Amino acid sequence: MLEQFNTFLTKELNAEQKKAVTQTTGNLLVIAGAGSGKTRVITARITNLILNENVDPSRIAALTFTNKAAKEMKERIKKFLGSDTRLPFIGTFHSYCLQWLKIVYPTSFSIMDSDDQYKILSQIITRNNLKKFITARQATYHVSNLKNQIICGIDTSTMDSTLLEIYKQYEAEKAVSNCLDFDDLLIEVLRLFRNNAAFKTQFQERISHILIDEYQDTSVVQHELLKQMAKNDKTVIADSVCIVGDEDQSIYSWRGATIDNIINFKKDFPSTKTIKIEQNYRSVQQILDTAHSVIEKNIKRNPKKLWSEKKGTNRVHQLSCASGYQEADSIAWLLQSLPQEISLNKVAILYRTHFQSRSIEEALIKYSIPYTIIGGIQFYERKEIKDLIAYLRLLVNPFDRIALMRIINCPKRGLGQKFEEELVEFWNSQPLLDFKQILDEVSKKQSPSKQEAIKNFLGIFHGLTPDMAPDEALDKIIKRSMYHFYLKEEYDTKEAETKIDNTHEFIRAAEHFVQQGLNSIFQMLNEIALMQEKMTKDSEKSAQVQLMTLHAAKGLEFHTVVIAGVEETLLPSTRSLESMDDIEEERRLCYVGITRAEEYLFLTYAGYRNTYGQTNYQEPSRFLKDISPSLITRHDCAYWKEWEFYDLFEKLWGTKKNSESTIQVFKAHQSVNKNSFDSQTTLSNFIKTSQKASDSFNTTPWKKNQIVQHNKFGVGIIQKVDMAKDVYNLTIKFKVGIKKIASSFVTII
Repeated sequence: MLEQFNTFLTKELNAEQKKAVTQTTGNLLVIAGAGSGKTRVITARITNLILNENVDPSRIAALTFTNKAAKEMKERIKKFLGSDTRLPFIGTFHSYCLQWLKIVYPTSFSIMDSDDQYKILSQIITRNNLKKFITARQATYHVSNLKNQIICGIDTSTMDSTLLEIYKQYEAEKAVSNCLDFDDLLIEVLRLFRNNAAFKTQFQERISHILIDEYQDTSVVQHELLKQMAKNDKTVIADSVCIVGDEDQSIYSWRGATIDNIINFKKDFPSTKTIKIEQNYRSVQQILDTAHSVIEKNIKRNPKKLWSEKKGTNRVHQLSCASGYQEADSIAWLLQSLPQEISLNKVAILYRTHFQSRSIEEALIKYSIPYTIIGGIQFYERKEIKDLIAYLRLLVNPFDRIALMRIINCPKRGLGQKFEEELVEFWNSQPLLDFKQILDEVSKKQSPSKQEAIKNFLGIFHGLTPDMAPDEALDKIIKRSMYHFYLKEEYDTKEAETKIDNTHEFIRAAEHFVQQGLNSIFQMLNEIALMQEKMTKDSEKSAQVQLMTLHAAKGLEFHTVVIAGVEETLLPSTRSLESMDDIEEERRLCYVGITRAEEYLFLTYAGYRNTYGQTNYQEPSRFLKDISPSLITRHDCAYWKEWEFYDLFEKLWGTKKNSESTIQVFKAHQSVNKNSFDSQTTLSNFIKTSQKASDSFNTTPWKKNQIVQHNKFGVGIIQKVDMAKDVYNLTIKFKVGIKKIASSFVTII
């Protein structure tokens, strides 16, 4: 066992990794870059302490951020020590603190989950008549923030008095119930260290070696905990303190993480030795150089430069597209062009925010490319989208019971389960009545408050018709139902923002459906249903491309990575533009995305996107501008036809054999797509082919806010459409200014 491990140390670790493993005393800061074998180093260090330094496993504590990471570490260590060997503690901060609390407080206490917190805070808010001031979800965030600030000694005298009162009542409620929340697990142990000398002595006599993984993700409280664990006043008592991390991958400030913990570690732990592990085992050098050109602009970082023995050229490409829809199609064409040896499982499409997945999903469905969403769900399966679809379904089909039962109390209207049972029972007895007639009848037997709630619900549908534009109907439904207020009340700030963004994206989708000729709600709903049916069939295929946010991609790696929407206001996000610290975190997020790629990296952006009913010009991200021209091949694709994309990708993958193959493959792809998607008679194609001649004569392909292309002026947005003597005159906004041009001189993108 010992011989096997020492052979591993000698042959399997590089020089810097070995230093990090074998320096077993003192304070050690290991800066482990992306793909540098960080987990290998941590597990080898623990094993080395046990086998070569004869440290009792019970004297070692290794703290991680996820149970998954802890499980992987345990499995690796067991391979060296044997499955029956006693292991040191390897787990999360919270589980470790809970273990100590159970030792100190043997009497039972309960741990509240998020639902329990929500209920207590809701009661406090109601009791104090604060519903107009704050929601329970918002209070959850503020209470957590207050607790962490108070324990860290931050002055609360300038804080909002109402929030402080909510906090005090919340703490009192917990005390009466003998409960702790998730934050308390860390905070109570920190209090023990500060106020109970016997506890601190007991801990430090038992634990002599401390390791912490992903230190860039620690909070102020977690950093304070480490100081209390390892130090007595200003003197480090522990035999060794080893923290491992990479400040360039610090992307969780919104969870309370602070990059300052790793940047300023030496201030609290003097005489710390720093080891930088810069050899990367994941990516080709060109991708690493691209990542470095982005991240080196940050100020808050430890200077380092990753290197790899893997070489390769022409591996980083930028696709500059005209619109978000062309961008999505180009990604689908890229995937269709993959050589057989590259499985879809080895490809990831990354984006900054969840709502960006919608147009990409639609393109993948259109071209029969199976996909899965990691850390999220498909766009049209998200709760907020299904809620809004239910409103539209009920508008189109007033007998749709499933749709009514989904939304009758969403947002909450005080119409509970008993009311719903009465509603269903009455509708069963009167099946020929539509939902409005049923509600009118049922309302007569209800209390005044429920009658008012039913009246308000029916008011949402006032003036809405099945044949109206779906984007207009959605906008009215969201506003009349106060759906955004409901989301803010039900979810924490971050999640509510994401869901609100999704509803805006649904409106943009509806606008796009209208531009494609689906002018009514009925038509759009049928198109969505067909897409979902096709998506279900595609998902049965084993190999699926992986879609996820940049945050969800951390810790993963893929043969080929596409980062979509590399634009100002997306990456970096709009919410980050006023803070340099936030911009630096967005830059780190971009860096994390780039370093997921092993062999190929594609960065895409759109010149125009539809936002809140407007078609807006998008600036390429500042991060794209940071990349040296020698590292990236830039393709201006705004004017490209579909076959030109296939031509590029075939040359890139080395699958192009002659000048005719591109056209042949393109035609084959067209045939496949028509057989797989159009053969289902999608409603959009059905409508286009079944319209009467008189209807098609009166229908113009030119619409306001459409994106068009002119040979001289480039890409522009239609502002106005006029018709004179069978000719359409278009007023178009280009970058050079507004021009009035006959429609024959422009093409729709």
